[in-house]
Amino acid sequence: MIKNFLSVNPYGIDMLSIIRAFAGVLILLHGKVVFDSQIMNGMAESMSKEMGMPFPALMAYLAKGSEFFGGLLFALGFLTRVVSIPLIITMVVAAFVAHHGQITGDGEHAFLFLLIFAAFFFIGSGKWSVDYLLKSLKKKKRRFF
Repeated sequence: MIKNFLSVNPYGIDMLSIIRAFAGVLILLHGKVVFDSQIMNGMAESMSKEMGMPFPALMAYLAKGSEFFGGLLFALGFLTRVVSIPLIITMVVAAFVAHHGQITGDGEHAFLFLLIFAAFFFIGSGKWSVDYLLKSLKKKKRRFF
């Protein structure tokens, strides 16, 4: 027991799938406002006035859309590396533009999500994911031919 506890990686890789799933659900919940036009109009106005972003309505919908739909795919572990890219971009803008780089203040959540999405971009989705299931099925299919 103590040997597993002190081991470099006793259970870590499989448990990362749980972290991925929770992070995906949390960002999905954060992005669900994409379906509320009143909130989205306010966000677009803020992006225009406070951040000076071009096409603020489009940018607002892209940001919240990537959080909602990207969060769903991320939680399922489907196309994890691909979907990490727009999520990383969204969190970079949130942490460093919207929150002015305050990674220990208001931008802390965005920065933490940025780190999580960047980590999964490099390590992949893990064993408990749709990506892994599809890869396993593809390997089994090759054995018969």
